Amino acid sequence: MEDNRDNHPLDLSYLTEMVGDDPEFIIEIFETFIEQTPFYMAELEDTLLVKDWKKLANCAHKIKPTFSYVGRNDVKDSVQFIETCARNEQNIEIIPKKVEELHQILDEIYVQLDRTIAEVKTKFNMV
Repeated sequence: MEDNRDNHPLDLSYLTEMVGDDPEFIIEIFETFIEQTPFYMAELEDTLLVKDWKKLANCAHKIKPTFSYVGRNDVKDSVQFIETCARNEQNIEIIPKKVEELHQILDEIYVQLDRTIAEVKTKFNMV
C-alpha cells in the first residue's frame, strides 16, 4: 500500500452512483462498514495464523468489495493481492505484512468515515 495512505481521500462517487444522494443510507453503509470489518479482519487473521490459504483467500474475497463502497479502491487492490497470493499459495511470506498494513489502514478509514458521517449529518441538518 502507499506510504501516503493517511492522506488518501475517500472517493464516494461509486457509492453515490449506487444509492444516490440519500444521506441516511450513506451513513448506514458507513456505520455497517465500521461495525462489520473488525469481524472480517478477525476471521482473516485467524486463518492466517493457521495458514489456511484457501480460507484466507475466501475471507479476503468477502471483504474486498466493501472498500469500493467507502471509496478506497486502493485498499481493495491490496486485498485483491492478498486474495491472489493466498489462493495461488504464492508470495505467502508477504501476506502477514499485507494483512498488518490492511489492519493499520482500516484504523485510518474509520477516522475518515467518522469525519464524513459528521459532515453529512451537518450538511443535511441531521445532527
